[in-house]
This record gives sequence, structure tokens and C-alpha cells, in this order.
Amino acid sequence: MEYQKKFKQKVLPRYLKALTSVVSLTDIAICADGRNLSESEEERLRAELEITQTQMQEASTEVKKIRDGVDSDSQDSILKDLQDEVHEQKKNLQQVEKDLVSQEIEKEKTKDSVQEIRANILRTEDILNRMKAQKAGKTTLRNVGIGLIIIPFIGIPMALGAAKEIERCEELIKNTTEAKGVLKTGCEQKEKALECGNEKIKELKLKRVEGVANLREKEVELAALKGEVDLLLAVGEKISDNASYITKLEGLLKMLNRQCSVETFYGIVGMKSILDKIFTCIQEEGFDDWLRDFNINRKLSELEEKITTFHRIYKP
Repeated sequence: MEYQKKFKQKVLPRYLKALTSVVSLTDIAICADGRNLSESEEERLRAELEITQTQMQEASTEVKKIRDGVDSDSQDSILKDLQDEVHEQKKNLQQVEKDLVSQEIEKEKTKDSVQEIRANILRTEDILNRMKAQKAGKTTLRNVGIGLIIIPFIGIPMALGAAKEIERCEELIKNTTEAKGVLKTGCEQKEKALECGNEKIKELKLKRVEGVANLREKEVELAALKGEVDLLLAVGEKISDNASYITKLEGLLKMLNRQCSVETFYGIVGMKSILDKIFTCIQEEGFDDWLRDFNINRKLSELEEKITTFHRIYKP
């Protein structure tokens, strides 16, 4: 992993140097065996303290940089944008489905209307043919029947039993022909509307297929990105835990450094309490796998042995 590699490159070498100096500090205290330190031993003690504090400061700085990098990557993640995009695609697909249903309903209505108009045209043609036949045979309208007939859907009255049968017949033929023309025009318009509706349905179905494919692709992409983000968050937590430990150890070493200044140094006994806190911090919190390699493990093992000796000499 990128961040773990960076952690091992930037933090572990400094952490190892700091541990090495802590081991040296413990060794100085053990060698003193309860007596006051000589001037040279005090100088060596302060030199080791300076080294370990400096290294821990640098380690703390580096681990914070790595953590900031993780935070920045998390903030710059396109996860939210992709989630919004998936949500928008789902909405669009739902709208396509609604439009398709509406078009299908409208198509059925138009088909019914076309069928009705065609039936009316057939009835009109039948009436027209009968009247033409009557005119051609010079028959009277009385042969059709007696009374007043209203031609359905046209509303043209057909008077029977009149003196001017042929004239009226011609007028009815004319009116019926016009009505037939109106019906045909309406039928053509409805048929065009039906054709347009079919094309629209075809387009919507294609759009639906493409929308489903795109949505699935984005959902796969989103799932993969969620996995990356979850991993990044886990890495961030790991680094934060290590940063907390390193910061705490850095703070204890600063306290020890102040305690061991020329003005405030009261020998090993005076620094024993802080040393114990440093030992406890390392033993209890410095166990993360990111903080381990062969050299660090060896140094920690060495420190464990020296802590036991230290406590035997400087009993609580």
C-alpha cells in the first residue's frame, strides 16, 4: 500500500533512532546503578535525549503529513459525485419508464380511434354505394324506406318520400362524400400520430436499454470506489492511531528533556517517574504492525531486557 510504504520510509527510520536513544538512556541509568552521574555521563544523557526528542519530533511531523495526505485524498474523492450521478441516472430511468407507459396508453387510444374511424368510413362507403346505386337505377328514396333516417356519426338527415328524389339523392351523395373525406383526413392524421407514437416508443425502449446498461456500469464503478474509500478510511484510522502514539511519546520525551536540563536535573531518581511513563507507553501502545520491522523488533526486545534490570535497580 502506498501509505504504509511511505510510513515505513519516512517514520520508521526516525522511530528506530529514537528507540535506540531510549535504550541508551536506559543503559546509562543502569550503569549508574543508583549513584549520581558523572559529568561525562550527564553530557551523554543529554545528547541521547536531544537525539531521541529530535527523531520523535521528525517522526511526528512525517506521520502527520501522511495523515493529512489521506485526509486530502478522502476529501477529494469523487464518491459523492458518483453517488449523485447514480441517483440522477435512476431518476432519469424512472422518467423513461413513466414516459413509455404514457406512450403505450396513448398508442392504444389512437389505435382504438383509428379502428373506429375506419369502421365509420366503411359504413359511410356502404351508404354512399347504396345511394349511388339508387340514383343509377333511377329509383326513388322511397324504396329505401319511409320516414326520416339520420346517418350515424355524420348527422346528415336523409328524407324519404320527396318529389325531388334524384336531386336530394345527389345532395346526400355529395354530403356523404364530403363526410367520408373528413373521416379519411382524420384517419390519416390518427395513423400518422400512431406511427409517430410507435417511433417514440421505439426510442424510449432503446433509451431504457441504454439507461439500464449505463446505470449498471456506474453502480459497479460506485461499488469499487466505495471499497477504495473504505480502505482509505481504514488506513486513515491506522495512521491516526500511530500518530496519537508517536505524539504521546514525543510529549513524554520533551518532559524528560526539560527534567534533565542543567537547572532541573536531580539525577536518575529525579527522572525515574518520566522514564517509567516512557517505558509503559512503548510497551502498551507501540505494538502496531506498521511500527514493526526486524531492527525495531530487535531494539524493543533489547529495551525489554533493560527495563527489567532498570526496575530491579530503581524499585518503585
